[in-house]
Amino acid sequence: MKNNMKLGLVIVLVVVVGFLYLRWGPKSWEVQITGATGDGRDVQYRIETVKAGTADTLIFRNEDAGFTPPYFKFDSARLQSIARRVGQACPEKAVHINGYGLRIPWLNMFPNAVSINAPERCRKAPTENAAVHH
Repeated sequence: MKNNMKLGLVIVLVVVVGFLYLRWGPKSWEVQITGATGDGRDVQYRIETVKAGTADTLIFRNEDAGFTPPYFKFDSARLQSIARRVGQACPEKAVHINGYGLRIPWLNMFPNAVSINAPERCRKAPTENAAVHH
């Protein structure tokens, strides 16, 4: 009887840990950024992408994770700015978006983007000599 209880407890523990890893474990997707929407206040930031080499879309939410370990993300506005620049400067270039979470359409769940690995030329401002006038 004790062995069955131990086995049952181990199975439940493995299922819970497995789900938590799938939900919050780190992932990386190779995508092309097609758009970045939202204002971060009334409308959640979203990064719209197409999986590299396919026509399959994948939308990321982009929100601060706060003190949720191990991400501690507090810069969603900065990441949204990078996504917009990469989408405008290099729409044909595949980049890696790192994040966590699952895409479950019927639950309206999207993976949360944590960082974007893109070539430096795609991340820079459109012109290096642009002056800001006040």
